Amino acid sequence: MKICVLNGSPKGNESVTMQYVRFLERANPGHTFTTENIGQRIAAIEAKEEEFKKVIAAIESADAILFATPVYFLLVPAQFKRFIELLFSHNAGSAFFGKYAASITTSIHFFDHTANEYLHAVAEDLGMRWTGSFMAKMDDLLIEMHQEELVRFGQDFLTTAQQHPAIRRTYLPITSTRPDYKSAGIPMPLDCGDKQVLILTDAAPGSNLEKMTMRLASSFGKAASLVPIDDAKMNGGCLGCCRCAFDNTCVYTDGFSEFWKETVLPADIIIFAGTVKDRYLSAEFKQVFDRSFFMGHIPAFAGKQVGFLIEGPVAQCATLQEILRAYPSLQGANLAGVVSDEDGIAMAVDELIDSLAARCLRLSKSGYVAPGGFPAVAGHKIFRDDIWAEMRAFFRADHAYYTKHGLYDFPQSDLRQRLSTTFLSLLLSIPSVRESAQKEMKKHMIEPFEKVFSESPVLKRQKKEG
Repeated sequence: MKICVLNGSPKGNESVTMQYVRFLERANPGHTFTTENIGQRIAAIEAKEEEFKKVIAAIESADAILFATPVYFLLVPAQFKRFIELLFSHNAGSAFFGKYAASITTSIHFFDHTANEYLHAVAEDLGMRWTGSFMAKMDDLLIEMHQEELVRFGQDFLTTAQQHPAIRRTYLPITSTRPDYKSAGIPMPLDCGDKQVLILTDAAPGSNLEKMTMRLASSFGKAASLVPIDDAKMNGGCLGCCRCAFDNTCVYTDGFSEFWKETVLPADIIIFAGTVKDRYLSAEFKQVFDRSFFMGHIPAFAGKQVGFLIEGPVAQCATLQEILRAYPSLQGANLAGVVSDEDGIAMAVDELIDSLAARCLRLSKSGYVAPGGFPAVAGHKIFRDDIWAEMRAFFRADHAYYTKHGLYDFPQSDLRQRLSTTFLSLLLSIPSVRESAQKEMKKHMIEPFEKVFSESPVLKRQKKEG
């Protein structure tokens, strides 16, 4: 069989991900692998019709498709995202229709599942049949066990593509019939005090999103800065070179770093206003997120309120919803809300926009940031462990930040807790003590909380103020 590998890495064949593809190729000499370096060549593919057609011809001639890409900022790189947009704008689905597809991603296992779910959904939108994903940590290929796993993944992918079994579709097609949105009027501006509000948008002129952002900006009054993404003046997407790892200095000198630090980071409230394209926001927005990686693996939005204003069927894009929920908490911020134009009734959309503005302001004034759930806690632990164990030699800026802000919060560093747990373990090794503890387990679990209700300074302040 002929396998067409669509390589999303801007580093081309020098990508870590492509080493996994090379291994698969050598493990399966009876099949032919041809690679299209999409991420590296996206400028030419977009600018020259003949280059795009060459890629499509390679896809058409293949028996199966393998997406191979690193994970950049919870998804695929912006360059690869742009190629996917071109597939839909050029109606190129017929080149993919009926073929079997799979994906290989490399990362540190930070939100690699959302990148693969996105590719899965896109593949089904193109009429393909999805066989599975291989989500590798970057250096897994150096270990024999993971080499065996990769071989078995490849065997399953190739066998499935040869046998043509029926495969259930996971992601339903997107349907979108939203009417034009027209605001019922200009809202009364909120009293924002000294709060700064940034609305970063890629709204097209006359679009629902443009009208929605105008209403939201009116709600915040003079406190709001409505900034088009074009103002960032990016010369290209993240190259994955990790030059920024040492001192947060990006290899680009196009001014994006200054834009991010001087325009975005000073805001107390940040609203990202974007349009759904395929199963995510635009490639331009993805490029903004990718390029912000020059800040490293730190919670750059700590204490801020973040909201999303979306034109398009976000409710039908489960993976996008997960990313929108996770992104603020991963950055140390609070998700104030997500508003879209899906309701279809202008008055209802107006109310949602006004409510988002009021909530952003109220929570910003109170300083509320929701406790991190699983994405934030698990994400922090992945970053903490990998930076300490493997990455700090290169990611020196991250290491310095984690050291200064106490983010190396390993459980073994808590000596008091370790001693307490050791002592309790010894006690519970005594049969009579263990039996007594088991009988009173529910009582023991809530016992430490009792003094909170009598001694909590927070409750005392609330009582005094109320």
